[in-house]
Amino acid sequence: MKLRKILDQCKTKFSVENFSDMNINGISDFSKGVRKNFIFAAIKGQKSNGENFICELLILKELVLILSKKTKININLKLNSKIVIIKTQNVRLMFSEISSIFYPNKIKEKIAVTGTNGKTSITNYVMQLWNKKNQIGSSVGTLGFIYKKKVIQESNLTTHDTLTNHKYLNKITKMGCKRIIFEASSIGLDQFRLYPIKFDAIAFTNLSRDHLDYHRSMKDYMDCKSLLFKNYVKNDSFSVINSDSVYSKYFLKIFKKNNITVLDYGKKGSFLKIKKLNRIKEKFLVSLKLLNTSFHIEIKSTTSFEIYNKICALLLVFGEKIKIDDFKLIKKLRNPKGRMEKIYDKKDISVFIDYAHTPNALKNVLTSLREIVSGKLYLLFGCGGNRDKGKRLIMTKEALKFSDHIIITDDNPRLEDPQIIREDMTKGLKENDLDKITKIGGRKKAIKFSVSKLRQGDILLIAGKGHENYQIIG
Repeated sequence: MKLRKILDQCKTKFSVENFSDMNINGISDFSKGVRKNFIFAAIKGQKSNGENFICELLILKELVLILSKKTKININLKLNSKIVIIKTQNVRLMFSEISSIFYPNKIKEKIAVTGTNGKTSITNYVMQLWNKKNQIGSSVGTLGFIYKKKVIQESNLTTHDTLTNHKYLNKITKMGCKRIIFEASSIGLDQFRLYPIKFDAIAFTNLSRDHLDYHRSMKDYMDCKSLLFKNYVKNDSFSVINSDSVYSKYFLKIFKKNNITVLDYGKKGSFLKIKKLNRIKEKFLVSLKLLNTSFHIEIKSTTSFEIYNKICALLLVFGEKIKIDDFKLIKKLRNPKGRMEKIYDKKDISVFIDYAHTPNALKNVLTSLREIVSGKLYLLFGCGGNRDKGKRLIMTKEALKFSDHIIITDDNPRLEDPQIIREDMTKGLKENDLDKITKIGGRKKAIKFSVSKLRQGDILLIAGKGHENYQIIG
């Protein structure tokens, strides 16, 4: 593709120095992936700055560089006569747009889900619903890049980098895919990883403390989440929102300002009202009201938030045209791997795995398990290294409210000393609280210890890592 053809399609403002209409063979924001006749975006990140690698790239001679307007780098264009320089206000933004141009797609239906908790479950439920309707779909998120029922590529990110996303959209277009759902993280939205996709349907689940190592404040975190509803919608897009979230009013104002159709759900919902949630052991009898029609449905579920997530998925798939009959599909939905997954249930002893890694998520899971446990409720969890240190003690205090005994262990310590992380999680606690806590370094060893303590009627929750079978160390 010729450079002029790419630039002519860009809506992002930019200036060009030393223009040459070269044939572009590829694009990259990773210096080691750059070849002759590539576009390289010199992005300044938290850990590294792409501008630091420009000198070693000039040896390629024929290259297009996207630089910040504020750059202090001076390139001698007499010595580097075939280097094209593009300057722009936001390098990430322009690179995302160029990625979408270089790797176009023809996906007809695009959906995105944002919120602190529930994104992965909802994304997975939507995929299950598409499969039951014999519709070919794909999902991108924490569980990887999934097409039909196969994991095409593993992922350790909620929202992948922009180049990977647009390459994938281009790839599945060629495979005949017609619909896709993305998990949209606050960091991903802040870094334009989904730009310039316009979604047909978008959803907000809930908001509570997370990623404050990156965002620094809840307001910044909330504002980044809201970008999905401001910059990624079309005139005919619709939104699905959990009206019971304390932040729902903030997002509803954005929807109204942008004339986005709202399908809200919850106890405060107008479109779909949850009138009652009655637990019967590990089932719920749910009383619902769809506009002016009331009906009941029995759902096998351990927690109420699973029901909220399934309702959200149903509304995303069926939209305003949803019928009462469609709610029967909820009974056929199964939890994704590592999300309230019961991995052991014998001799009146149960073990669950869940991805809960925020104070609110942990509280929600534990309160639900508290309702069904007849013996003791054990919790095994840890906190991630090089992440929001402020939530470590908060997590433990939340756990103490609902657990009979807590096993604190490791959860992706990264570059931090795992022992220090474990100490942070109990700093300042009273002696009677510390008596309920056992600290064990090494997750495998901690799990073995926890299981050995279980007796009839007990429940063990292994929280934090969900489906993940690895530790990030170093």
